[in-house]
Amino acid sequence: KHVTKNIEPGCEIVVPTKKQSKKLSTSEVVALSSGAASLASVVVALISLSASAQRKGDFAVGLRGGPTMTKIEFLGIKENYTRWGAGAFVQYNLTDHFRFDLDGIYHFKKDHLSDVTVGLDLQYLFDLGEDVKFFPLVGYALAFTHQDAFDDYDSENSTDGGIQLGAGIQFNLGENCFVSAEYKFQPGILGDGHVIMASVGYRF
Repeated sequence: KHVTKNIEPGCEIVVPTKKQSKKLSTSEVVALSSGAASLASVVVALISLSASAQRKGDFAVGLRGGPTMTKIEFLGIKENYTRWGAGAFVQYNLTDHFRFDLDGIYHFKKDHLSDVTVGLDLQYLFDLGEDVKFFPLVGYALAFTHQDAFDDYDSENSTDGGIQLGAGIQFNLGENCFVSAEYKFQPGILGDGHVIMASVGYRF
């Protein structure tokens, strides 16, 4: 049995209570959330910087295709002209960020006109995140054009060339595969051309 002293009339009885935990204020919650978000941003940035990059000496091949919108001037033709083309490309990394891109695109015949355009670009790769890269480009392209004989025109072959400027974005799919999209402006190649190309490639 438990033995307790008698409680006399007039005695003060003290009942212990559990100490309540202090709740975080709204400002403290916001401060902690901001700190966690900042830490997460730093971690993501470090991961991006350490992600697998293009390396000097890398070699890649792939397929490429898309439309070329041109304000064309050829054999008396002057109009906005859309031609679809497809072809292949090779790439070689000079450094971890600079690379050469060489492609050959066949533009399918339209209104008796077809051509093969060969372009060589120098690209610089910026890391936007893990496996995502942005690249501006500058280069030169040559268009080897064939015009079929029609009406009062004879069959004719010609060559036109000029600089090309643009930019693109690349998404790496694992260690070796990648897809990309790019835009090029070609002033003076059969007129002023706006080229949009999608590519799929494999890196060795």
